[in-house]
Amino acid sequence: MGERCSGPVQTSAVYLMGTSAFPARPPPSPPSPVTPANEQDLCTPIEELSLDAVDSAITASPAGRAASVSPGPPSVVAGPSSASKPNNKTPRPQDSPVLSSPPATAPASAPDSPDFSPCVLSPNGSSCSLNLSAAVASPLTSTSASSSAKLPASLVAARLAGAVHVLATEASALQSVAQLYATSPAARDGFHQAVDAIVRTQTAHPPGKLVVVGVGKSGHIGRKLVATFNSLAVSASFLHPTEALHGDLGHIRPHDALLFITYSGKTQELVTLLPHVDPALPLIILTSHVTAETCELIRQRNELAADAGVGARNVDGTPEAAAILLPAPIPVEEKVSFGVAAPTASTTTALAVGDALAIVTSKELHPSTESVFRRNHPGGAIGDAFRRTSSAAALRPPPRNDTIRQLAVPWREIPVVQAPPDCADVLRAGYSSANGWVRVVKADANNDDDNDNDNDNLEYIASPSRIRGLLSSDLVRPVHEVPGLVVGRPDFVAVAADTKVRKAAEWLRAVANTNASEEGDGNEATPVDAVVSVIDNGEIVGVLELQDLLKAHSEIRA
Repeated sequence: MGERCSGPVQTSAVYLMGTSAFPARPPPSPPSPVTPANEQDLCTPIEELSLDAVDSAITASPAGRAASVSPGPPSVVAGPSSASKPNNKTPRPQDSPVLSSPPATAPASAPDSPDFSPCVLSPNGSSCSLNLSAAVASPLTSTSASSSAKLPASLVAARLAGAVHVLATEASALQSVAQLYATSPAARDGFHQAVDAIVRTQTAHPPGKLVVVGVGKSGHIGRKLVATFNSLAVSASFLHPTEALHGDLGHIRPHDALLFITYSGKTQELVTLLPHVDPALPLIILTSHVTAETCELIRQRNELAADAGVGARNVDGTPEAAAILLPAPIPVEEKVSFGVAAPTASTTTALAVGDALAIVTSKELHPSTESVFRRNHPGGAIGDAFRRTSSAAALRPPPRNDTIRQLAVPWREIPVVQAPPDCADVLRAGYSSANGWVRVVKADANNDDDNDNDNDNLEYIASPSRIRGLLSSDLVRPVHEVPGLVVGRPDFVAVAADTKVRKAAEWLRAVANTNASEEGDGNEATPVDAVVSVIDNGEIVGVLELQDLLKAHSEIRA
């Protein structure tokens, strides 16, 4: 190699990649340029390259010595480092191509060793640049954990401030809508009418359901509300307005009620569906409008009902509004609050108002909302909690019902049937009641609130054994025409709430024997289905039948 020859030359650069492990299978090398076939045009000898600087830098660390022992093929071809110095003897051509071959996988970095940037040996010089500083900007040596830890404090503060702003805005919207239902007569009347319409639908013959209709984000809110209504034993279903126009309109039955959810009050899909809905069905519109005059759907509903000459009716037969307004406004538009009109605060308020409607309706329909929710929710974490509670209660020894208060059915948990009811109404209420008791309240024709004794005569109660004694022919008869079905307050057997069960049973048995001897026929004058009222501070706090008291006394003695 003592001779020099002119012509192109193919050279290779040496790269040292630090302590990182190389891929098991190196990437393919770039294609080599064609070497001239002319033997006269052999390359000139390459000036010896001094690797002393590289060896001394790498062998300074154990990781570097390990890397020098197991060299691997280069994975990245980069340009010269800023620390490189040009060789004055052989200037580098400016048009020389720089070839690169990216690695198949990013090399793993050792956390305890310094990160070396690639050491580039230029073919036109013997100098080698070695950067011993950490390669912070290199994506091959930085991790997501380290980058997240190095986020500017201003960015973190901006993120949290944005989150707090959204939460505070939605909380403010909820406070505003709560204040609306606490003070606005129109909102309060709309909520009252909505509950009344759903209750009337659920107790119709045959019973109906609540059909919730919505599209988009309002549709998602509607589906969640349907799940809540059903879990609280209020029959409900969801209907997509477009699907309704394509055959699902038959899902709406003659005894159903409808709930439209629309923030704008003029959603096109709901406007298109409206003429195909029976005008006689109750329609509740959950919207941002606070007055019926500004809501397009309510205006069109009123026009359709007027043209048809029909409308929903109240219990007393008076005409009801064609559509019921259930307002759920927000104090500030979402475009102003967040810079984008994404449904956020509006869907939050709509969901809250719908939840309030579901819980209030369920409490009016069922004496014990908790019991029906337990029955309808056997799975999930809630079902597990119910089962754990039941299991723990089963493992505990049964409590001794020492006082009559503990035996009685709480007075406030007994459903009320307004007069004038039929026996069928009492039977249905007793069937849906968790305890089987039914209170019957008779209207005061004279409206005399000054006479408490007269008011006591207006309230009656039907015990489970008396309801079970009804005949089929009695179901269509008024309650007070069936002897022995209900018992008035003056006929209750009053016992103090803290009276021991043993003492109360012995006293009532003695009273029954005394009455029987006075009658002279040898039969007890006090029937076993007599109503025993539990009194606390002059108020009725519970009731039970005499036979239940006697049975509890027998169990205590045993």
